Amino acid sequence: MRTLFISVVAALLCSNAFSQELYRAPSTVDLKLITVRPLNISYVHSVVDERMPEAVTKLENKAARYNILENPVYDGNFEAYEVIFSQNNGTIIATYDQHGKIIQTSERFKDITLPEFIRKKIHLENPGWTIHSDMYLVSYYCNKEVKKVCKIQLRKDGQRKNLKIEI
Repeated sequence: MRTLFISVVAALLCSNAFSQELYRAPSTVDLKLITVRPLNISYVHSVVDERMPEAVTKLENKAARYNILENPVYDGNFEAYEVIFSQNNGTIIATYDQHGKIIQTSERFKDITLPEFIRKKIHLENPGWTIHSDMYLVSYYCNKEVKKVCKIQLRKDGQRKNLKIEI
């Protein structure tokens, strides 16, 4: 009984110790040391296609967010720096200027899951054929039109058919 009484008293005392604070009006915080750099936003808007598989968009976003200025190789004396981003099914070779902006990229992704609209188009135009292999290529040059191409090999009864679809 004594233990129960001590436990109840302790619980009552502890419950008041963690009470909520009174409402405070929101205040502004000055963030002088934080800088926002939408440096490669034109690359993102031109290249990243949300219809493509997540593996492709992740690597493209990684290239866009990469800060060449923080790389130990960077010294500011060169006009351009080339960085290679790779994963198991794709590679992006990105060229950055001395300010960290992407000048150009050459992207190559192999055997990805093609977007549904491309697969439907292929199956409608080529009934009975199956997709054997595919490659997604992107060429980006700053201030120029982006080239996005899917190269697809179809097979049916020992025959092969190569397709090239511009996106």
